Amino acid sequence: MYPPRSEKSKKKQANKKRRQRRIWVWINLGLIFMIIVLASYLFTMDRPAENGARQPDHSVQEPGGSVTPELSGPDGETGEKDASEGKESENDLSEETHQEVDASEENPDLESATSEQERVVISFGGDTLFSGKVENKLKQEGYDYPYKHVKDLFLQDDLTVLNLETPVTEGGTPEEEKTYVFKSPPEALPEMVRAGVEAVNLANNHILDQGVEGLSDTLGHLSKAGVLHVGAGQNSKEAFAPVYVERNGIRIALCGFSRVIPKKEWAAGKGPGVAATYDSTQAVKTIREARDQADLVLVVVHWGKERTVELEKHQTELAHAYIDAGADLVIGGHPHVLQGLESYKGKWIAYSTGNFIFTKSNDPKTWETAVFQASCSKAGDCDLRLVPYKTEVGQPVPMNEEERAQLWSELEAISPGVRIKESGEVHTGGG
Repeated sequence: MYPPRSEKSKKKQANKKRRQRRIWVWINLGLIFMIIVLASYLFTMDRPAENGARQPDHSVQEPGGSVTPELSGPDGETGEKDASEGKESENDLSEETHQEVDASEENPDLESATSEQERVVISFGGDTLFSGKVENKLKQEGYDYPYKHVKDLFLQDDLTVLNLETPVTEGGTPEEEKTYVFKSPPEALPEMVRAGVEAVNLANNHILDQGVEGLSDTLGHLSKAGVLHVGAGQNSKEAFAPVYVERNGIRIALCGFSRVIPKKEWAAGKGPGVAATYDSTQAVKTIREARDQADLVLVVVHWGKERTVELEKHQTELAHAYIDAGADLVIGGHPHVLQGLESYKGKWIAYSTGNFIFTKSNDPKTWETAVFQASCSKAGDCDLRLVPYKTEVGQPVPMNEEERAQLWSELEAISPGVRIKESGEVHTGGG
């Protein structure tokens, strides 16, 4: 017998309500689970990383990959140091956009420390030639002879710059109105490169000793050997143009000027010549433009009076004008003796580096020289250190302790407010 319809209906309704309750329970549980997951995710995203670290940027290259583009000058010439000799290999400037892993991206507290660690070491040597008695010596001893005591120093730095006080040519026409006329063989350049010299300043009073032909030959031989040059060119634009070098993520601009030329025809204009700076306007303009293009601006300048430690008025005026325009370091030459050091607005000026690879005169003061080594940050702060040498014929030879101590004393005496430690580190005041 079937149950009454009313009782059957009640059971059906009860079963339906039970099913509905179970469905709502599962729906509510699902919603609660989703809310918990969403809240956990938001909490995790908003929570600061431990030690203040941010999420790393995965768009960077692998650790340790520093960018060291190829050296390039106004004429496209290149110069590089052999990586097997302790130098990083050069890459094309098109790799400038290549990024580095920056520890500060993972820890902002490391940012200032990292910036301080990013430094470059640049070595500057004084007047250099391969002519006359020096050439004779090199033919006897070999063209690597000049670098016996400086090669390791040059190969361990980031950039080496010399003042090339001679045309390099097999031809040319000697300048008739000069007492000393130089001419050096192209065969000397390859060993200079192997010793780690990457760039030379041509802004001086001897680079046109063999006329325009000699200058043109010099530019060609330097380009062929892979040596950068500043300070002279086929016209004013080339002569004043800086060369740019990148090391350790720091872009360096190197400029060369001369306040000493035998006659006005030597000054570059529409034709070949030297970047003359009797009027500082063009030099200052070059430095300001370089300041916008580089992290570090270095100036090599020929000036002053020969064989005296006393400065000419124009040396101080030009040095200050260069730094006011944006130079971070000024290195001078031409007097053939070491002159004083000055710190101006926190920037170092070395008024004369003396002779380096040169002949040997009867004046003992011309035998004293040094490699001026600057360690510079990306912000343009440079520490200066001197490595003392004596100039023998065609070769700088290390000084002994007594000679070094005497030299430091002499330099301090002509460098007001400057102190030189036994190690050669240069400081202001009693530092």
